Amino acid sequence: MAASIVDSSVVYRDLRDAHADLAKAQDSPRDVRRCFSRYVDLSQRLTSAMRKDFGRLGRKWVAGGFSGWSSVTQLLKHLRNEEQHNNQIFLHAHELRHFRLPEDIEVVGMGREFQMTNTWLLSDQLLDSPPQGLLVSLIDPSTGRPEPSVELQPFRITRRYVIAPRDDETKKLLERCGTSDVRELADAASQTYRKYYEYFIGQAGA
Repeated sequence: MAASIVDSSVVYRDLRDAHADLAKAQDSPRDVRRCFSRYVDLSQRLTSAMRKDFGRLGRKWVAGGFSGWSSVTQLLKHLRNEEQHNNQIFLHAHELRHFRLPEDIEVVGMGREFQMTNTWLLSDQLLDSPPQGLLVSLIDPSTGRPEPSVELQPFRITRRYVIAPRDDETKKLLERCGTSDVRELADAASQTYRKYYEYFIGQAGA
């Protein structure tokens, strides 16, 4: 790789690593938010690095020459500006808990497995672990009341972390994107940034 475009290479690899770190983060709302914030920041630093690298070549980099920009990358650009000048990115958590009824419980008209969904409106964005969640207990048929001693534990928990919009423009952009899930947004954006980087490499060698 030419020494003149090394900054762009470093930032792009950092961006890919940030995407991987976001995919791994699961149980800590704080870590997910920090990973996504870093991903957003690096996504915009990539263009800055390209401008510098092209400047070393005695040329001017024009990001608008790339035709693959999307509503998702527009959202990330807006979020980076918001974090720089106005509001930090805030997230909420959607949690899906999977339960299985014990084998000694008679089941009529339904399967043994069921699901419960919770949405956590995280007032504390520095939580290292999600809230405990709803307690699920079996009903004592003789009293019709829950049996505290027979609390069901989920056999699987899946979580989605979504952007909690803090301004009207973010709301509009999220509607255009069709999702507010930070992993889905990063997955979609990463495909665009890969093509953007390939376009840059091609232009640098032209």
